[in-house]
Formats: sequence, structure tokens, C-alpha cells
Amino acid sequence: MKLHKNNYSSASRRLRPFIAVLCAGIISGHALAEDWGSYSIAPVSAPAMVLEAAGAGTEEGTGISIGKPAGSANQKWIIVPKGGDLFWIMPSSNPMLTLTVAKGEAKNGAAIVLESDNGQPSQLWALTKQDNGSYTLTPKHAPGMGLDDQGGKQAPGSKIDLWQNSGKDQHLQWMIKPLAGSSVPAATAEAETTKYEPPIIKPEDVLPGTTKQFTFTQSQVFPGTVRDVTVFIPAQYDGSKPACVYVKTDGYNPREKTLMETLIATKEMPMTIGVFVKPGSLPSPIKGAMDRRNRCFEYDGITDDNVRFLTEELLPFIAKEFDLKLSTDGNDRCISGGSSGAIAAFTAAWHRPEAFSRVYAASGSWVAFRGGHEFPTMVRKFEAKPIRAYLTTATHDMENAAGDWFLLDQEMDKALKFSGYDYQFRIIDGRHVAGYGENYQEAMAFLWKGWPERIKAGPSAPRARDFLVPDESWQLVAEGFKSTRGPTCNATGEVFFADTSSNKIHRIDLEGKVTDFVVDSGNAHGLSIGEDGRLYTVSEKSGKLMSYDATGIGSVVLEGILGQSILATPKGGLYVTSNGDKPNAPGTVWFVKDGKKTLVDSGLKFATGLAYRPDQWLLSVADGKSKWAYSYQMNADGTLTNKERFFPLHVADWQDDAGAESVCYALEGQMFVATRSGIQVCADDGPTQVILPMPDRSRVIGVCLGGKEMDTLFAFSGDKVWKRKVKVHAMGAFTPWTKVVGTKL
Repeated sequence: MKLHKNNYSSASRRLRPFIAVLCAGIISGHALAEDWGSYSIAPVSAPAMVLEAAGAGTEEGTGISIGKPAGSANQKWIIVPKGGDLFWIMPSSNPMLTLTVAKGEAKNGAAIVLESDNGQPSQLWALTKQDNGSYTLTPKHAPGMGLDDQGGKQAPGSKIDLWQNSGKDQHLQWMIKPLAGSSVPAATAEAETTKYEPPIIKPEDVLPGTTKQFTFTQSQVFPGTVRDVTVFIPAQYDGSKPACVYVKTDGYNPREKTLMETLIATKEMPMTIGVFVKPGSLPSPIKGAMDRRNRCFEYDGITDDNVRFLTEELLPFIAKEFDLKLSTDGNDRCISGGSSGAIAAFTAAWHRPEAFSRVYAASGSWVAFRGGHEFPTMVRKFEAKPIRAYLTTATHDMENAAGDWFLLDQEMDKALKFSGYDYQFRIIDGRHVAGYGENYQEAMAFLWKGWPERIKAGPSAPRARDFLVPDESWQLVAEGFKSTRGPTCNATGEVFFADTSSNKIHRIDLEGKVTDFVVDSGNAHGLSIGEDGRLYTVSEKSGKLMSYDATGIGSVVLEGILGQSILATPKGGLYVTSNGDKPNAPGTVWFVKDGKKTLVDSGLKFATGLAYRPDQWLLSVADGKSKWAYSYQMNADGTLTNKERFFPLHVADWQDDAGAESVCYALEGQMFVATRSGIQVCADDGPTQVILPMPDRSRVIGVCLGGKEMDTLFAFSGDKVWKRKVKVHAMGAFTPWTKVVGTKL
């Protein structure tokens, strides 16, 4: 059969959205290519099998056969355009080899092998689309022939050869499917070659529920807005117990009602009340003028506004208005949407996993409308959250000034995989939000599997696992304080902190008990333990630098320094940050020794916490009104040189600065910074690698390490003190010089 050029072009256009990514990956090496753009190639005659290179698939001359999907590199194929609507087809196991007709033969039964590129036509393949969605693969040198699953054999190990193409033989037809990430074992291999099959039920088992519609106008989160809401109440609801909740952004589609009724009947979804809510609009007061459309503001904004609207306003209103018992447990609640509605769904779960832990996001707008393009990075850096997600993208997804949905959806896929989330990701042939309804049942079955078993957070990213202890989470030490600040620990692991507004200094003993250490602290703001074991404090109000012995008896070391934070060094000196006594005064760093203070730096916006590295020659100082922490070289006389704005801290898109306060180092070399987003953990060369938010999402003001084994991380967030076991250890002026090893990327 003669192949027409316009058929080649059609195939080429169909694959190019994937292939553009593949080409970039090939240039930089095997790992990137495999991760970003591999395909499974399965014979139509043996759909349970996939094309594979025999053995490891790494040697020249390797034969080609079929095998059961195992997700291995020798079953993943990279397809790269070579011009003239022809392609290279290479195994991920060794992208330096390419699919080749052995010896350039053009006869029935010619062997198919892997060979290094030699520029021969027998290594170039035309991909021609068939009516059933498959492709024939034709080598350039033999246009009437095709890649053949020998006679349609279905057994693993069946050889692949070249054969005359009649145009009707399914063993010369191949399904080419992009491989997508999944945290479920074997899902990448299995799910790509098998279609979800819903349980078989009788039509009479599907019970029709009821719907109620209303217009909601009472929002304080989005004042003045008007929006339509539809509530679906399943026939099985009897009010005897709180029902699970499903929230759908962008309003009601009757198809989803039918799908929910079916899923409830098959028990793939528990008895669930559906809430279908449209984005709000602010009505124009002028006749004929356009309303203010709030969809982008509400959905693409990555603040917690939308989830607060849902949990604090809309869902309580619905429960009261229709006399419904709605579960408030995130394990019982799912949220979904497409496009901007998809990122809105994920954002709701991201900020409040205790309110929504199951997310279906189709063609999510992880693009630069209102900070959504930062989501893949946030997923990589923040400690993993208890969220299960089902994500899709489309081969011809949207692209505009904000970004390329197809590429950025894949970034989210990779980020979720990197941080160990429980999720599935599908690439669907089509355009924006393609396949939302077609994949709905599979998505819900996956999201609700095992319910009511609770969804657990994944293991987090590699750098988090370097110091986090598995299954250890934040524990509340104490609460009820007014303003916890300036924590430090002594050589035995006892932790001291100031409650500035209460004018006290507290001690946390080795059993975790909190007691008063000093009841009149002179408004102490920053604390540090010296090499002599004494506790040193500064105050931004009194201007006194104090020293306390083990019994809490204090004495004045120096007056006239309005101190924000203080740090004792191993050689008896003290560094102090100050911001003066006038608004917008420059932040300064002072060195204090032998009763004298010396200005060693100036010019920070608002100088806050400071700490030195365990090898005792680099000082870090946080700037509380920017996204930076500075690095300095400490000289023998206490002066500072070689200043760099060195540590870029994460700033949430809706905030103006990181709000960095306290800083401490671990003996192993990591730097911990208390910020608005939680505790940020920085690599030795600067970047934030891990962010640990608090259970109540509060701003962290103080951070230090301590405890009986010196391996407890303490976080101070205003009225509360938290702790958790970690793999790293406390250090201080009492610690000897310790070598620091460069942080892994």
C-alpha cells in the first residue's frame, strides 16, 4: 500500500505537542528524556502487551519483541521528528540507539533491532493514523511494509518483524500512548494499556436524587458578589448521619448528577451531597454595563479566599437552608473543576486539606494569571500534605500569555511525583479540559478508593526526608502565650524563649514542661546562650542587654542598644540586630564585646534573626521586610565582610515579604528560618529547599533545635509552641567547630 504524504503530516501534527518536549529532553540526557516524554507502543492485535527491547534494552543489536507492561525503561519509547514527516523511535533504556530494520532489508520477516544512528533510511519511520486511533509504522526504505507483531501473536517474547502492509491487519497497527506519572505502584504501565471498567449494575439500582437551586448573595469573603448554586441530594440521604460532600466549581451539569448517582450505586463513591457553585460576579449598577467578572480573581488567585468562602459561608448556609447534615471532615469531602476551576479545586485542598482532601483537576491553570505557575515549585518545597489527586491535561491544551497548559500540567505531575503524593495523571488526546466527563468515573473511583480510610500525606521531597523522621508530626507543647519570640537552647538541650508582651522568659525542660525562668524580663525580645552557659537577652524597648545565670538572676551587660535579636559566639562576643527607635530606620548589625558595641553593618530593611554556620565563619542575618537573608564572613575581631543578599526565601504570591524572624542552624549544616509560610530550610548555597507549615497555618516567629537528645525542632507561633523529632541536632556557642558538607541539590 502506498502511503500518502498528507497522512504523514496528519500523524506528525498529532504527535508534535508531545515531541516538542521530547526533543528538549533528549539534548540534556537520558533521565530527562525518559521522565518528560516517553510513550508506550502496543499492538492492536495484542492490547495487553507492549513493544519492548529484549533484556535491558541497552546493547546494539538487541532484538525487539512484546512483553507484559512493567513500566521498565526498555518498554518506554522516545519519538523524535527527523524532518520530512519521519521519526526516530528510541528506547528510554538507551536513547543513543534507534529502532532499525536489520541490514536495511525490505522483505517479509526482516528482523527489527536496535542500532546506533547510521543515517540509513531503515532507521526512519513514518507514522500513519488509522481510523481506530492506531498507527502503522513504516520504514522509509520500504514504503509498502510495516512494523509487525508476528501474525498477531499475544505471548510475551513474541518477535517483531517487517511485513507487507495490506492496510487491514491489526498486527501491523499500534496504539501509541504518552506515559504519565502516578504514585500508584505499576499504574504507569498498567493504567496506560488498560481502560477503567466500572462495575456492572442493574439500571434499577441507580436511584435518582433531587436538586435544589438558589442564588447566593451573602458573601463577606467576596463582598457584593452574586452566584448561582445547585445542590444535589442523593436518594439514599436520610439525615441520620453527616453526608460526604462533593463541590464542583463552575456550576451544575446534569451529566454529573447522573454520574454521581451511578457511582453511589456502585459504591465507588459514598453517599455524597453535591454542591455545584458558579464563580461570583459583581453586578453593574449601570444599565447596559458589564458586570465585574470574578472568576479569575476567585479561581486563579492562590490565596485561601475561595476555600474560606466555601467552608465558612456557602456550605454552612446550605446545611442550614436545606436542613442537611454535611460532614466537615476533609477526608469526607472532594472538590473538582476544569481549567481555572481545576486550580481553584487544588488550591482549596492545598490550603485546607482538613476541609478537602480529594481533588479532580482537569487541565489545571497552573499558569501565570495570579501566581498559579508557582504551584509546581510549592508542591516540591512544602512538606507533603494529605491530598489525593486525579489530574488530566490535553495534547492540544490551551496556550496564551499566561503559559502553556500542556507543559505546566506536566510540571504539576512531576512535582506531585517528586514529593510522593498519592495521585494519578492522564494525558488525553484533545483540547482544553478534554475528557472531563469521560474520565469522571475513573477519577472518582480512584479518589474515593478505600474510604473511609483516611488519606495520608506522602513522604515529601528528598531534601525533606534528609532530616524529617517518618511518621513524626508536629505536637503542641503549650499554648496561651501572647508573643513567643527569640528562642535558644543550652548545652543540655533546655530551650528558653521570651513572651515579650507578658514580660517573661520561659524554659522548656528536657521532659517538655514549660515553666517561668524570669518573670520580669525587661521586655526581652531576643535570647542566646553564651559559651559560659549564661543566657543573654536584648530588648527593643528598654535598650538593655542583659545576662542571666542558671537561677534566673540577671545583670546589665550594656545599655543603649535597642535589640531585635542576639547571638552569642564561641569566643565570647555577641552579635545584635537593631532597627533603631524611629520608623523606617535602617536595620543594623552590632558586635558587642568587653562592654563595648561596634556597628558592623547597616542598610537592611528590617534586621531580625541571626545565626552562624557550625564551621563558625559565616553569619546569616534575616531581613524581615524582604525575601532575603544575608550572608557575611565573620572576622576574628567581630567585623563583617563579603556581604551578600544570599538566601532567597519563599514569599507567598499574596504577601509582600517572607516575614523572616528567627534563624538557627543545625549541626549538620541546614539553616532554619521562621517565616510567614512556616519554617523554611535553606541549602548552604542559598535556596530554600523545604518549607514546614504549622498545623494551624500560623506564622512562625521563632525556631530552634534542642531537647534531651538535641534532635527536637521547636516552632514558636505567637500563642503556641510546637515540636517534632528530626534527624538533625542543635548547636550553639557551646558547640565545637564542626565541618559542614555541601547540601545536595
